[in-house]
Amino acid sequence: MKIYETPFWNLKKSFKFRTENQEPRTKNQEPKNKNRKPSTGTITNNQMKIHLVSTPDVHPQLVDEVLEILNSVSGPMHFSVLKMPWNPDDLFQVQQHRYRNDYRFKIDSEYKKQKYIAQKGYPLSWRELFFLCEKARNFADLEESDFVILVTNRRNSMNFFSMFDTEGKRNAFIQSSDWEIFLEAPESFPVAYEVVANVLRILMKFKLTEDHTDTYHQNPIGCMNDFCENKTEIILKLRTADLCPNCLKRLSDCGTDEEIIVHALNIFERVRSSLKFSQGFVGNIRPKKLKIDEKGNVSVGGKSISLGPLQKTIFIFFLKHLEGIRIAELGDYEQEIFEIYQKLKTNADPKNISNLVNIIDGNFNYNKSRLTKMLRSEIGEPLANYYYITGNPGEKFKIALPSELIEISDVF
Repeated sequence: MKIYETPFWNLKKSFKFRTENQEPRTKNQEPKNKNRKPSTGTITNNQMKIHLVSTPDVHPQLVDEVLEILNSVSGPMHFSVLKMPWNPDDLFQVQQHRYRNDYRFKIDSEYKKQKYIAQKGYPLSWRELFFLCEKARNFADLEESDFVILVTNRRNSMNFFSMFDTEGKRNAFIQSSDWEIFLEAPESFPVAYEVVANVLRILMKFKLTEDHTDTYHQNPIGCMNDFCENKTEIILKLRTADLCPNCLKRLSDCGTDEEIIVHALNIFERVRSSLKFSQGFVGNIRPKKLKIDEKGNVSVGGKSISLGPLQKTIFIFFLKHLEGIRIAELGDYEQEIFEIYQKLKTNADPKNISNLVNIIDGNFNYNKSRLTKMLRSEIGEPLANYYYITGNPGEKFKIALPSELIEISDVF
């Protein structure tokens, strides 16, 4: 059984942790990561390291797609995935079906419990979620200046889609489930947006003790910091991909490098344009005819497109299967994919295709991401969206190009 198919709140409950009522660390007890460099508070390019961590209930393919979106725009923020070897002991706090009597939330309003939902359990407190961020931070011995963003399907007690650490640490969590209720688009886009948004909110040095009207816009204005008490309002800020002048000023006043702000806004714009395409708002942009000749040369609207052999192989394969293919089923098509690869590369090694279709340790997502980057670079967005291989984890992946605009040589 794959780890992400296991409901991790049903695992063995055996982890012991210090509660607020326990004694603090003694003088002779060494703290973890005692050599970790303290944060200076000044943000420079080489300090902007953002680590994505996911709980076992999150499909790893979703995390890969979020990372691909974040890294599709160059800039001073460096995003990476930190793979945690979670075990039942580590996850005790998020396996509970009920809140502990001796466990206290960080703000009064968190005492209000959200409704129990079968198969999802009770929602988690923010403190439990930030505990996992700290577990990841300690495991990788990260600098205090690094950011840890936890992606989880579990709901939280305040019913927020995301939140930054209430104690001022550079941690945040993002709920990756339920986005389909509000958006007709892959959840990877809003999750990527929230990753960047929470990094900026941490840099803005928000505190929960502040008046919410000074930190969040109670009435939506299309800014990253719209409160969105009604979750349907979140669509507005995703479509505007903007920061209001007051929020920009606060970022600047807190010493945030202008290049970081520009990088963040460019990622927001990337999400916005992709969401517009996914929801059918593409204006007058129409797809152009795609041709692949007998030598495997690819052109779009008469323009030659340069792709590597493996990227070209999966591109042709999915163009021949416009009905879509589940990633877990790629192994069933290994021979067909290899035959395409043979026609594109001299002395083609079958191991390359075996590695491509291996859903456990394979490199399909890596090559799909490379294909996406190449198409974006060669064609440009939003036009390139028609030629991407897209889909939701567990569902069929496909290319959205109409069949009448595809011309592939009979060689393939």
